[in-house]
Amino acid sequence: MLFNQEDKKKDERSWLSIPIILLLSILLLFLNSLGTFKGVKSTVSYVLGPIYTTSSNLAISLKDFFSTVVNISEFREEYNEMKLQIAEYEVDNLEYQLLLDENSDLKSQLELGNREDRYILAKVLDHIESEYLIVNQGSKKGIKQGDIAVIGDAFVGIVIESGQYTSKIRLPISKSNFLEAYILSSDEEDSQRILSRAVINGSSDGIRIENIGMNSGVKNGDIVVVNDSKVGENLIVGTVVGLSEDPATTTRTGYVSPAVDYYDLTNLFIRIENVD
Repeated sequence: MLFNQEDKKKDERSWLSIPIILLLSILLLFLNSLGTFKGVKSTVSYVLGPIYTTSSNLAISLKDFFSTVVNISEFREEYNEMKLQIAEYEVDNLEYQLLLDENSDLKSQLELGNREDRYILAKVLDHIESEYLIVNQGSKKGIKQGDIAVIGDAFVGIVIESGQYTSKIRLPISKSNFLEAYILSSDEEDSQRILSRAVINGSSDGIRIENIGMNSGVKNGDIVVVNDSKVGENLIVGTVVGLSEDPATTTRTGYVSPAVDYYDLTNLFIRIENVD
């Protein structure tokens, strides 16, 4: 019974609160219409205005920040795509340049090659100790030890080893290289005139040329041509540089500036004698 009475009292109080709240609401609306709360509203606005402004600015800053993050992400994707496109372009351009070089080498070889011989196009794979080249053609193509590597009418080297698919070529700069040669005048009116016999051999300083006649008239810039039984035909090695000027000696020495850059070669030709 005691609990039932307490529950009835709670219910009565809850019902009484409804009309009280309703009356207070009507009173507040009436007072607000009379302007009674104008000062209070102004005070609240004064207090909350800066908070609202700060919050709005913070919201704008956050929006700008997240927009920047999104833009950075998009920029990175575009940048990575651009890097990929540039890389693909460089590869395509390199392949195109290699084809141009190969085509140019083939053209010069066809124009200058000996019809009695045939030439195998080979690509340079590696350099060994700056004195040798490894190329991608070997005995399977008929290449053998002693064959000559050329570019047009320029002497590149001699094949000293021939595997089934690769060959090793000794360059003129090799210390094991020793070839007979002669020197042609570089003057236009005196071209093709042999000025002196000589020998060329490799050294750590470059291709040395020795046994030049003291009174032969050889000068820097004259053309060095290999004329050796190991080579079999006259091929240009390069031009004379660093010619000695010692009057006490009976012969002169110097160096040969190669007609081709051995370390920049991508293609060369190996001369093979026709057996047909």
